[in-house]
Amino acid sequence: MSEGGESGCDLLVILDGLAEPSGPRTTLSVARTPALDALAGPARLCRIDPQDGARVQDISSERGIARLLGLSPRESGALSRGGLLSLLTGDPSPSEGFFLATPVSFGKDGRLLRYVNPREAEDAFWTALLKRVNGDEPWRFLPVPGVGGRIDRMLLSLPRWSGGDAGHPPRRGASREESASVPGFSEWLSGILPPSFSDSSDPERRVDGLWLWGGGRAPVREVPSERSDRLAVCATSLVRAIGRMAGFRSAPLSRATGDTDTDLSEKMERVEEGLRHACSRILLHFEGFDMASHRRDPEEKRRFLERVDREVFARIIGWFGEGRLTSLSITSDHQSSPLTGNHEAGPVPALFLSRKAFGGRSPGGLRMTEWGVRDLPLVPMEQWTKWSDRPSGEDEAGYPGKDLCLAL
Repeated sequence: MSEGGESGCDLLVILDGLAEPSGPRTTLSVARTPALDALAGPARLCRIDPQDGARVQDISSERGIARLLGLSPRESGALSRGGLLSLLTGDPSPSEGFFLATPVSFGKDGRLLRYVNPREAEDAFWTALLKRVNGDEPWRFLPVPGVGGRIDRMLLSLPRWSGGDAGHPPRRGASREESASVPGFSEWLSGILPPSFSDSSDPERRVDGLWLWGGGRAPVREVPSERSDRLAVCATSLVRAIGRMAGFRSAPLSRATGDTDTDLSEKMERVEEGLRHACSRILLHFEGFDMASHRRDPEEKRRFLERVDREVFARIIGWFGEGRLTSLSITSDHQSSPLTGNHEAGPVPALFLSRKAFGGRSPGGLRMTEWGVRDLPLVPMEQWTKWSDRPSGEDEAGYPGKDLCLAL
């Protein structure tokens, strides 16, 4: 509830992996984004680090998104991807350990060559592999369901896991030793890989190994009840699981995906429904930027941003004009380079716009780019996430009665 008794919603938009190592030729700087530029004009721009200075090999979406949703550094640092995704597969046992299993292809030098697969090919791979599993193994595979009944992700469950090596996230060029080590698993896998994939001459289809990572148990923190006034609009299983940790209910999606081919109109329809039902906070997440980076396709990443600008940010401007938003926050959860294909460490640009400031004149004409915010303050995460907690006009982020030129 904002000034004057008006209702409204705080909208958080996470552009997963959009930010890149600072420079004049990043996706944000070369893309044509008139709507985002219009929002940045009266907004407060800054830099934040949702990864809390983590080492590059420890950069993860689970850490970054959890921090953006208000979890503490200790809570977010203790979350494992396997443990989070286990929340979507049933009622995990406290003694179970869960690893994310990613189909990969290795180069002749034994280093990781590819770890991003077309959705249809990955679903077909898991379907073929599960037919070759007899159920007597000392581990089990747990599919994470996705849109249309597809297998979105796969977990390897160890019923009596004693802890230990959790495995590093896959990175192009990484050695096999960075994958988690489960005794006997590699030997078993070599004899059970579906030949149509392991022997394929198609480099985009060939799978000759599974990368195990994100190992851990289900979160020990009690999962709160879903709140009717909090809505997560996302097609990515991991984000749905993290949203549950913060009390968000997930919007039903049938056409949207966690990639650049996502149906943006369906996502915006779900946000529109949340606004009509008086949601006080909505999370809108887009995974396509990170996927394009992992495919090392800067042009695909740029085109996706320009489409999001036309179909998402332009509509958000309209919602502000109608008085339906109390505030808007836009940022990335981490850097992701379309040149290397890997996550990178460092701060990311962030934008905050209150209803009170919308329509004001630009405080400096800056665009929301890595280069444009390089000299702006690095705002602590605890401070940035609280900007939307107070009614517009009560704190500095709301620009109460100030000349907008002084707001930065």
